[in-house]
Amino acid sequence: MLDGVRLLFGFESVWQGTAVLYDRDTRSLWMHVTGECFDGPRKGRRLRPLPTGTHTTWAAWRRDHPDTDAMAPDVRFAGRYFTREEARSGVDFLSPAFARSITKRDERLPLSELLLGVRAGAARRAYPLARLAQGEGVVEETVGGVPTTVWFDASSRTAVAFDARLDGGARSFERRDGGFFERGTANRFDLEGRCVAGERTGQRLARVESLLAEWYGWFAHHPDTTVWP
Repeated sequence: MLDGVRLLFGFESVWQGTAVLYDRDTRSLWMHVTGECFDGPRKGRRLRPLPTGTHTTWAAWRRDHPDTDAMAPDVRFAGRYFTREEARSGVDFLSPAFARSITKRDERLPLSELLLGVRAGAARRAYPLARLAQGEGVVEETVGGVPTTVWFDASSRTAVAFDARLDGGARSFERRDGGFFERGTANRFDLEGRCVAGERTGQRLARVESLLAEWYGWFAHHPDTTVWP
């Protein structure tokens, strides 16, 4: 939605290894990584990101959301779908068409390294999943003036970022057996930021704007990004 109007999009091309979309009424061009319009009558506008979306496994999602509806594939186009192997993110491969479109590269990480990219204020920060997997499951730091807590669940390769503030103050969190807890308490949170046990049951952490991306796409659109740690 933009100014109360529901926009419909189509695929235009690939640039910097990521999709360029067009809106069907004005043919303005948009980057799907940032939600920003860079050409056409709507140039300079940006779609509001929704505080939703978690990159996880189907098993983990279905466990927490057993009533989920799943989109069925369209059998008319079955031959065009990626196979399970082709669809894996983070593998060291870029199709020739994608690779040719990339004009900005950075050697701090491999091109296809999977990461959680965080946008807070004017700051951009990348949290490589491989590095998160080597840690204790929780990273706490201030990003763009926002006290941020990044959680990683190795079993489902799920990474999420939240604003650590609750009841007016920044809280500290840790990974223990059974989940993520407010440090020093019995308040247990799930990977959607909801407190599901303890005295804060029912409270919820606000998400920090973030998305799972591969390094080439994240860096191309956020060249000023820093990398954790």
